[in-house]
Amino acid sequence: MRFWISLFIATALWAQSLESLHHHIRNWISRQLKALDQFLSDSNESFKQRFSIRTSVDSILETKKEARFRVNIRVRLELPRTQKRLHLFFQEYRPDEDIDAQSAHNVGNSIKNSSFLAGLSYLTSTNISYRAGVRFHRISPDLFVSAEWDKDHSFMDGWLYYGVRLTYYLDRKFDNLLFAHYQRPLAPHTLFAFENDIRYRQRPNASLEFLHSFKLYHSLGRYTTLTPHADIYALNDSHSSFKVNYYYVGVDYHDIFYRKWLFYELSPAVLWRVENHFEPSYRIMLRFGVTFEQN
Repeated sequence: MRFWISLFIATALWAQSLESLHHHIRNWISRQLKALDQFLSDSNESFKQRFSIRTSVDSILETKKEARFRVNIRVRLELPRTQKRLHLFFQEYRPDEDIDAQSAHNVGNSIKNSSFLAGLSYLTSTNISYRAGVRFHRISPDLFVSAEWDKDHSFMDGWLYYGVRLTYYLDRKFDNLLFAHYQRPLAPHTLFAFENDIRYRQRPNASLEFLHSFKLYHSLGRYTTLTPHADIYALNDSHSSFKVNYYYVGVDYHDIFYRKWLFYELSPAVLWRVENHFEPSYRIMLRFGVTFEQN
């Protein structure tokens, strides 16, 4: 009995300390963002600072491959005094669209080998947005500019969301994405999606990537989703002709398990990779993450 009482008290104290730490970090971010916004705008006008920061770590196990890890980060900060449509962003840069992108043998190497994008985005009153900033890989900067256009239409009892993102880097040159996603409700809590992405990268070796996915987004409650999906990833580059790299069938279980900011994701899957002569391999990914948001 004493053991369970002690465990309960220790868990309660741990949760309280974690929540206090999260609260202090979120308030610190809000203060720093407010100070930056006031400095850039030279205005003390009262605005609510809005921001979203999401970071997580993936642990990946797969038969016929070594264990891998990956760090994910995405930051979006608003500057309402400076310009209501101007946002700061910071995020990881994915060099390609496949599921192994930016994974490494440990977390340290994942961060060391990763590239990040930082800069400003401007949202127009139309369907066009612009971004400008720097891509960092270790200490090597690569300036870039980007424009994105998107549109959605009602189509066959659902809707079609499509668009294009054009990006030019001083070093890597063109990195463009064309996408078309069809979504259709099947039930009050279930959504079918057919998602298609085509990406062209000029460097390091001219490549054309194709990612096609069939997905079922199913809500199990306010904080839990279950997403079975089947993917096909194909690649054509200057070193090889067009080929399918893998077929993927799996399930993503996403759950926000503490407050609204601590979450995990469990993703078991079966893959048929070209490197394994399309013999099946079995994969599981566990993701733990935290969000800092103020809306």
